[in-house]
Amino acid sequence: MEALEDLAACLRVAARCSPADFPKWSDAPPNHFAEIESLWSDIRPRLRRDLAAADEVNEGLGAMISAFETGDAVRVREIAEAMSRMDLVGLR
Repeated sequence: MEALEDLAACLRVAARCSPADFPKWSDAPPNHFAEIESLWSDIRPRLRRDLAAADEVNEGLGAMISAFETGDAVRVREIAEAMSRMDLVGLR
C-alpha cells in the first residue's frame, strides 16, 4: 500500500527534522504533522490483519502529535525515530 510507504517516509523526516529546526514563521511542521495524521486516518480503517501493530502505531502517533502540540521537540524526535524503525510498509 503506497500510503504506508508515504507514512514511513513522513516519520523518517519527523525523526530528522524536529519542529525546533524550523524558523518560527514556517508552517512546515504543522503541515507535516497534519499530513501524517491524514495518511494514518486513511490507512487505519483499511488494515485488517495487523490490528495489534495498528494499535501500537495509533498510540505512537497520538503521543507524537501530543508532544508536537506541547512543543516537546525532543520527544517528537524520539517517538518518530522509534516508529520509523517499525515495519509500517508490511502492515496489512
